[in-house]
Amino acid sequence: MKKRWALLLSVCMICLFWPQKVSASSDPEEQIIKNKNQDVLFVGVVKHVYRDSIVLKVTDYMNLERTSDSIAKREKDHEYLIPKDKAITYRWSYHGKETVEAGDCAVASLKKEDGRWHISNGLYETDTDDYQKLSFEPFHKDLDFKKTKLKYFINSDGKYKDFTVNKEQSKFYYKQQKIYDVRWNMKKYLTIEEIRNAEKLKAMDQDANIVETSANTVSDGKQRLLTGLALFAAIWAFIVLRRGKKKTE
Repeated sequence: MKKRWALLLSVCMICLFWPQKVSASSDPEEQIIKNKNQDVLFVGVVKHVYRDSIVLKVTDYMNLERTSDSIAKREKDHEYLIPKDKAITYRWSYHGKETVEAGDCAVASLKKEDGRWHISNGLYETDTDDYQKLSFEPFHKDLDFKKTKLKYFINSDGKYKDFTVNKEQSKFYYKQQKIYDVRWNMKKYLTIEEIRNAEKLKAMDQDANIVETSANTVSDGKQRLLTGLALFAAIWAFIVLRRGKKKTE
């Protein structure tokens, strides 16, 4: 009997510490990065604001798909009329704006339905329409991971996707290389070229007298290994319990 309770306790502990991977499928920014639920993604400006619609003018498209079908979805004059079926607001605003105004710079994720364009994953006000330099918030000491991640995704023309963050959200990584640390004495965002410069990033640690051990993130390989071990232990415990039950019968 004690053996059974010990096994049940083991299973409970396994379930409690089973590594969970939080799904981000419904997160608009993840949808943008994965190129889901959108027909076009671009950087541009708000050309007109009418009572019943707005017009967005493209400066640069994000080339997430270089296919004839994806290019065919684009408007030939590169202007997009968005009807105001409901209030149009920014998901994020660099300048803290509550309303969309002509002349605003923005990143837009759009989808065409029934012959009309609609905002899909979001409309984001930025500081510039230069995709290589734009940001979603002014630089400050405690940066927002999601905004920084989307910034570098756009800055790289959709090429940089593999970003992670530690539990405290004080360190950001790109492919396990640290690209932001709240302890760094930074005055502005690093550029795309700088986050690819390993020597530059190493110098940032040295200047702040930081000695790192390893990134405190769980890779997909470790995730699968831990999940496999936990599942194996749970199945083994079930089999032992079944055998014990048969013996008592």
